[in-house]
Amino acid sequence: MSDSISLSVIVPSLNEERNLRRTIDNLVPVLEEKVGDWEIILVNDGSIDHTGSLSDELSRKEPRIKVIHHRQRQGLGSCWKDGVRTATKDAVVWFPGDGENDPHELVKYLFLLKYVDMVVPYITNRDVRPWYRRFLSRAYLWVINLSFGTMLSYITGNVLYRRYIFDVVKPEADGFFTLTECPIKALCAGFTYAQVPEQLGRRQYGRSTILTPRSIMTIIWEYLRLFIAIHFRRKTRHLAETAKAHGEGASIYNIRATDLSRGLK
Repeated sequence: MSDSISLSVIVPSLNEERNLRRTIDNLVPVLEEKVGDWEIILVNDGSIDHTGSLSDELSRKEPRIKVIHHRQRQGLGSCWKDGVRTATKDAVVWFPGDGENDPHELVKYLFLLKYVDMVVPYITNRDVRPWYRRFLSRAYLWVINLSFGTMLSYITGNVLYRRYIFDVVKPEADGFFTLTECPIKALCAGFTYAQVPEQLGRRQYGRSTILTPRSIMTIIWEYLRLFIAIHFRRKTRHLAETAKAHGEGASIYNIRATDLSRGLK
C-alpha cells in the first residue's frame, strides 16, 4: 500500500450511464486496497443521459467521491482543470468514465512518485484498438516528439502527477489535447519523469468521441497554440524559471520501468 502518497482520481464522464457504475465499482476496491488516502472526483460533462444523477448517487454512498456538474459539454480539458482545482491529495491522475483502463494499472506505479514528479505510461497491448487508431496514435506521437524535442513512447495515457506540478503548469486546453499539453509543459519546466508499461482494456459500451471532426479540429488548434507558446513566446524558459523558483528539479530523466514492473504485484 502506498501509504505515504495520497491520490486524487479525476473521472470525466460524458453520457456514461451504462459504464460509470461498473467503472467506480472496479476502481474503489483497488484504491481501498492499494492507496492509503484517496478521493475520486467525478466530472459530469454536460451529459444528456442519467450520468449526472448516477454520479450523485455514487457520491451519497461513498463520501470520498466528489461530484462536479457541467451544465453543458465543455470537453476533457475543462473536466481535468476543474478536477485539479478540486483535488486535495498529493498526486492526481485521470481515469476514463467508460472504464476502458484497468484500475490496478493506474496505481501500480504510484510509489515511483517518491522519486520522480510524474509517471508516464506507454501501452504494451495496442492491438486492443483497431488498426486505424493505432496508426493515428503513432503518427500523432511522432508529430509531438518532433515538435517539442521529446522522446516519449506514448502521450495520451493516465499520467500520474505530483499535484505541485500544477502550481507551475497551467493547463489551457479544453479538449482532448490536455493529455498532451500537460506532460509537454511539465517536461519543458524540467520536472522529472518515468515511463512505465501499461495494459489497456476494452470499452464495453458506447463509442469514443475523440475522432469526431469537432475534436480533431480542436486538437489541431490547441496543438498550434502550444507550439507557438513553446517556440515563439519562450514559454519553456518561463516554465523552467517558475519551476526553479518552486524548488523543483530542473533536469529531465527517464526511467524505463519495464524490467522493474516484472517484480511488482
